[in-house]
Parts: sequence; C-alpha cells; structure tokens
Amino acid sequence: MCGRYASSKSADELIEYFDATLETSSARTPEAGLSHLAPSWNVAPTAQIYAILDPARVLTTARWGLLPSWAKSLDFAAKTINARVETVAEKPSFRSAFKSRRAIIPADGYYEWYTASGAVSRKQPFYICARDRSPLAMAGLYEWWVPGDGGAPVLTATVLTRDATPQIAEIHDRMPLMLPRAAWSEWLGGKLSSVEELLSISESLQELDAFPVSSAVNSSRENRPSLIDPVPLELEQVLW
Repeated sequence: MCGRYASSKSADELIEYFDATLETSSARTPEAGLSHLAPSWNVAPTAQIYAILDPARVLTTARWGLLPSWAKSLDFAAKTINARVETVAEKPSFRSAFKSRRAIIPADGYYEWYTASGAVSRKQPFYICARDRSPLAMAGLYEWWVPGDGGAPVLTATVLTRDATPQIAEIHDRMPLMLPRAAWSEWLGGKLSSVEELLSISESLQELDAFPVSSAVNSSRENRPSLIDPVPLELEQVLW
C-alpha cells in the first residue's frame, strides 16, 4: 500500500516536470483555483495533495482518499486512500472513476514499513524513491464528492497499488503503481485499462532506491526534510 509519502516540489516545478498546466479555476468551484501547498515530507491520508488530472494535465489539489458519490461523509476517505489495480475496475468505490477520471499523483518518494519477525514485532520505516531523485508519477483516480448538506463539492483522489516488484517485496508486498513518462498520456486518456497492461508498463520504471529512515516518520505530526535522510538499520535482521 501507500500510506505516507513526501511531496516537497512546488507547483511550478511539477508543472515543468509533468508538462502540465496550472488550474486557475474549476467548473465545480470557479472561485477556488489551485491551492499552493507547503512542502511536506510526511503526507498523511486525508491531507490535501497535488494531483494532475486527465486529459489536459491540469495540476490541482485534492483531498487524499477518494469519496464516491454515495459516500455519507468525509470519514469514508480514510478507507480509500489506495485502490488495488487488480480489482479497481470492479470495486464500487472506484469503478466509475477508473473508467473516466484518471490522475497522476506526484511524489518525491514514499514510505513503507518492514516488519521483522521475532519475539517482539518491530517495524522499520523505509523511504523509497527514484535513484536519480526525479519525481514519481503514481497512478491515481479522482472523484468529485458533493456533501449531503449542499456544501461545496470536494475533489478527492486515490493512489493505485500493485504487487511489489522483487526488490520492494523484501520490504512490503504492495507498492504504488508508478507510471513511466511514456505512459502518462495513455493513462490520463483512459487508453490503459487492463491489469496486464498496467503491470507491464509499470515494470519499465527508473531504478529505485530504498533505505531505512528514522522512526520519527511514524508520527504524522512530524514533518521536516531530515525524515528522508538514511539512517542505520535499526533491526537486527538485515534485508540485503
């Protein structure tokens, strides 16, 4: 899964890297436009995040945790921060968005927790990012949710996940479905729809680095650049 990640790039940097355009207003909320987010090294579920929406690569902000139209409250979002690629086309929460509301969720890198077996279960956080430190393009979906009280629509988003590649499987059995540059337009345009296609294109990614980081990241209240600094492995069992 992907439950925490880092996102320190500015809107201008993301627009340049993803060849995107800046949202100046929204058809649903024309007075809003893009909210420029502060850098974060510990993005947590239900936070405001950057998202690039189909098909014109418009950079905007959304609430992390997709809310289908039938959700009763914002609380539902905590259950839908991730969508499994293997079942996304059938799950009631995601199938409508999968057909026509695609997104790219940019990230510097993401965190995953390795659980060591033993008398006492311990978890070691790892930070996973591109070896060249370029932004990751995580496949996502978005949905507009309208509160039952008639309040303003809320733009919400989720990150797709897949079975981990062999390297990352040493840490955790799931990982975000990441898109190589050559697949951005196809994904956003809805041309990639089968599990086989999506898994195939996500294999042709840039090399990833994965290294242990401080357990301070366990607290969503912690947010500083040093969270992504490598630290000595805190567990006795060495992975590689």
